[in-house]
Amino acid sequence: MQAVQHLFRQILTLLLLLATVLALLALLLLQRTPLLSETGQLNAAAVRNSQQLFNNLNQSMRDPGQQLVIQTNADELNAAFALASRTLPGFQGKTQINPAGLTILMTMPLDVLSYQLYINADIQIEPSAGPLQVRQVKLGRLTLPGDMALGLLGWVADQLWGPGEGAALLAKVRSVTVQQDAVKVELSKSEGFSLSQLKLSGVSLYKQWFGSDEQTALIEHYYALALAHSQQQSATQSSHSLITYLQVLLREADRRSKDKPEQAVRENQAVILALAQLLGGRNLQLLVNEIKTNPQGKLPRVTLARRPDLQQHFVYSASLHVLGNQRLSSAVGEAKELLDSLNGGSGFSFVDLLADRAGIRFARIAAASPQSARAVQQFFTQQDRTEQELFPNKSRLPEGLPQAMFEQQYQSIDSAVYQQMVAEIDRRLNALPLYQIKP
Repeated sequence: MQAVQHLFRQILTLLLLLATVLALLALLLLQRTPLLSETGQLNAAAVRNSQQLFNNLNQSMRDPGQQLVIQTNADELNAAFALASRTLPGFQGKTQINPAGLTILMTMPLDVLSYQLYINADIQIEPSAGPLQVRQVKLGRLTLPGDMALGLLGWVADQLWGPGEGAALLAKVRSVTVQQDAVKVELSKSEGFSLSQLKLSGVSLYKQWFGSDEQTALIEHYYALALAHSQQQSATQSSHSLITYLQVLLREADRRSKDKPEQAVRENQAVILALAQLLGGRNLQLLVNEIKTNPQGKLPRVTLARRPDLQQHFVYSASLHVLGNQRLSSAVGEAKELLDSLNGGSGFSFVDLLADRAGIRFARIAAASPQSARAVQQFFTQQDRTEQELFPNKSRLPEGLPQAMFEQQYQSIDSAVYQQMVAEIDRRLNALPLYQIKP
């Protein structure tokens, strides 16, 4: 009896100690006010700056030398933060570059017991001709000297990837140079480094965390059905509608889910990803499963509202929603349209945005819950559906807007007048019975 009481006291003491540590961490890390409150506008200029940053990084990775050189400025970094804020609810980021070094400011909101609190970070990086030098890192009320912060980063890397990996990671930073409002970082490339290797490693890690053999088998099952349908349709007509693919695949999903309704969400996700595997580009195919070579020699001409580009917008947005989340797929769609508004692009298109949002809404209701998933399957099983029941009327939605015209009429995608256009698009989607299915 005494042994049991002693064990109980030890457990109670441990729980109290753990609660105290968590309370202290919350007190140190969480704050009532955000470090940053301004939302960086995602306009054509911001997207162009983000693209420039990614292009420079991509080119440096492709260079055959042993060093990876990242050259950027505050505008490009802040544009990347503006893009990130569209995918992470409430996230804000900002960089400041001056002769003293690079300062990175970040804010992330958290709901704790119905209270809105914030994790604020202030990271100060100094110019250096050798290993990475950090002046200090502030997390909430907690301030860590640079050496301590780097030591903690190295320890975390050791725990994730093995002993010594943290020191090896930090040693890759060869120099940090600051000139006016620009910064240049030189990194050592690992032996055998290549962009394709990095891409494959990232995809492999993503699949390891979020994929499964069962889901891969499901995708292959629906891909085979979609490919067979494509070959059958192509034998009699040069182009065919996306609605016919959804009809075939979701009827199969309905058949498989009748006895196992709890599997309906996974079946519908596999349907969407199988379409991405058949109709998507190489990068999307690789992220979904693997790159496929169509036996017909080329992709089938599949359309939505008689346009292949709208089918692509629908399928890509639906796939990104399944693979990521709604904010990610929305941000990618809006960023793509802003890029199109720049010189040489096709112009900003609210019709493309309609297809993006239709794909997101479809994926959301198709995979939100077993109930909504079954409702979507039954919607396509009850009768043959038409495109008009999947995609609303696109008339009077502006297309082909160059940057100057878009910014004159809509300023940015955060403006009230732009949001009115988004509301009109959502109104048209809400009018269709398919999108009235509750998630």
